[in-house]
Amino acid sequence: MNSAQILPSIQTGTRGGYVKKKIMAMALFVMLIFLVAPAALRTVSAKANETVTVTHEIVYIRSGPGLSYPIIGEALQNETFAVLQKDGDWRQIRMPSGDAGWIAGWLVEESSNKTTQSAKMGVVTADILRVRESPDLTAPVVSSLAKNIEVTVTEMHNGWAHIESGSVSGWTSSQYVHTGKNKNTGEAAEGGLSASIVAASKLNIRKSPSLHGETVATASYGTRLQITGADHGWYEVVLDNGTHGWVAGYYVEHENQVEKAENVEKVKLLYDHTNLRSQPLSSAPAVARGNAGESYPVIKQAGDWYEIRLNSGATAYVASWVVQTSRPAGKNRPGLKGKTIVIDPGHGGFDNGTTGAGGTLEKLVTLKTANALYKKLVNAGAKVILTRDSDTYVSLPQRVAVSNANHADAFVSIHFDSSEDESISGHTTYYYHPRDFTLASIVSKNISRLIGTNDRGVKFGDFHVIRENEQPAILLELGYLSNPKEEKLILGKSFQTKAVTGIYDGLQQYFQ
Repeated sequence: MNSAQILPSIQTGTRGGYVKKKIMAMALFVMLIFLVAPAALRTVSAKANETVTVTHEIVYIRSGPGLSYPIIGEALQNETFAVLQKDGDWRQIRMPSGDAGWIAGWLVEESSNKTTQSAKMGVVTADILRVRESPDLTAPVVSSLAKNIEVTVTEMHNGWAHIESGSVSGWTSSQYVHTGKNKNTGEAAEGGLSASIVAASKLNIRKSPSLHGETVATASYGTRLQITGADHGWYEVVLDNGTHGWVAGYYVEHENQVEKAENVEKVKLLYDHTNLRSQPLSSAPAVARGNAGESYPVIKQAGDWYEIRLNSGATAYVASWVVQTSRPAGKNRPGLKGKTIVIDPGHGGFDNGTTGAGGTLEKLVTLKTANALYKKLVNAGAKVILTRDSDTYVSLPQRVAVSNANHADAFVSIHFDSSEDESISGHTTYYYHPRDFTLASIVSKNISRLIGTNDRGVKFGDFHVIRENEQPAILLELGYLSNPKEEKLILGKSFQTKAVTGIYDGLQQYFQ
């Protein structure tokens, strides 16, 4: 409502009354302005090149300037962001994705340095440098720059650099931008190190320190390389046969680092092209990618994610369900000896489970399989507990309680499947918590290796005995009793032996 709408409604009475009411109306109008727009008055633009650095371990980024606004992201300690504007104690920042968000001013340290102080001049060292829209290897390439082009580095973020050069602006890997602090060509090996070990399944050794350099040789995982020089994240190396070349630094581990890391927990990647992310979120940008077999030291665990140290020295996060962990000697108890394993034969008593095409009761086959696995694990030195050892009924909460009360190192629930379609066959391995994906994957792979039936894969399953379990837990569907051919196979001694051996081998491998 504006003044033109307010005034006609009070133009009555004497001239003096009219004037008095007009003054009152104007005063009311001015008051309304100040009541309606306090937020606009207190929101101010940030100074040019003003930044904030996060001072707490994890800080939420919100959609607006207040605790009541939805969380749209997270910022980690020591990350720096450009400030767009201020609203009271809140700062609007530019996130790595390019979106804007708000962060509490009391959780950050402010810096209003001028460009000459906060920005750095750099030089492109790659033959062709791709500039991306955001700090993510999958982000669109917005431009490319040639070698030796000068750039302004405005922001650094987990191994990525935000650069500007003429009309070009975007993100690129910081290892390909020399800012005066990362170059040591011609010097002795970095940090006085003289040898390294390949930490990739297959590593190309190139003629020049560039991904576009000609490949002169390859080295397999664990190969020892002699370092003779370094340049912008690349190492000049010599093989035992005298071959000289260059390797990317993030694919090697220094020997003295390996020695020190023997007492550090590590994660080993299970798959090629695994995303290593800037934050413990599936939506966070990938700062690097790794391949199966590569291992990284663990800094700490953050929920279902591990913060890891990359070979470049930068940090990243990897999901617990795509890695296998290895604990240091002394903490790690190799193999099955001393492990507490809870075996859960599905169903029992009045709960028959499914009935096979030929009348087989699931509850009896699960118990038979569980007893055979029990003997094999006990012989290996494991402490084994059966949730039932006869044809009796045990409730689902009771089964879980056995696992939790005994602090089981692994809980394995054994079942057999059924379908109205008699042609469906195969075994399936289920997990509920992401932390248990590794256990499920390793056991599934070993079962598949031996029994030779259709591998239906590792899947998420919302089953009580694994959902409510506080210990590592999986549920196995070892075959379809509804398939007449598979039912006959399941009842055979050979299948039982192979299935039990597959589970045993999987557990043995998981605990190495």
